[in-house]
Amino acid sequence: MSGRGGGRAALDLARAGNFPSVASNVLAALVLARGGAWPAPGEAALALLAGTLAYAGGATLNDVADAAFDARHRPERPIPRGALSRGGAALLGGTELALGLALLAVLGAAWLWVAGLAAVILAYDWLHKRWAGSVVLMAGCRMLLGLAVASGAGWTGGWAVAAWVAALGVYIVGLSLLARREYLPGAPAARLGRLVGQLLAGIPFLDAAALVVVNAPGPALACALAVPLGRLAQRLAAAD
Repeated sequence: MSGRGGGRAALDLARAGNFPSVASNVLAALVLARGGAWPAPGEAALALLAGTLAYAGGATLNDVADAAFDARHRPERPIPRGALSRGGAALLGGTELALGLALLAVLGAAWLWVAGLAAVILAYDWLHKRWAGSVVLMAGCRMLLGLAVASGAGWTGGWAVAAWVAALGVYIVGLSLLARREYLPGAPAARLGRLVGQLLAGIPFLDAAALVVVNAPGPALACALAVPLGRLAQRLAAAD
């Protein structure tokens, strides 16, 4: 496997097409936790790296858990097509997740949210093909990432973060239920796939709306810009 091919496989495993929406979630958590103020550049950079690594690790381990399913239904995914071994992907995903969680701890995130994020990511990866209710776990991954980042920025229970996280959870549950329909017999898989991609890229609109409510127009604009960036990223790497 070439270095270039391995790098592309790692990005596809990480669902790098969703990185802009993850970055938007992280920025929203930081700004909402601070009452609408921009975070310090160093804090923002560290939080963005932590969130991206945690997301990449969870997504990569998801493919490890789904290797048998993907071999039958999604042979174009990196593991079944041989771009990366299942063991190699497990090592990569585990390292990414561990580093992301460690960086959240460095940021000062509350251990309860960090531990909960780790538990929910692993539970989702293991259960999502076995339990229909795992769509709640999928939502929990984004929600707990937001709560962990916000706690590291000093949030202790204000309404803005709580309301934003609740709205994010409802959105992800709905999106996940729709995504599950792609694999039903007779379902218009291509059309549903495009719609799911659009909805994934649209997650930052929720972040932007929450920031407008707390009178943070600059960060809101930054989050809104993550939507077209997400659509571009989806053309370069997998998002679902």
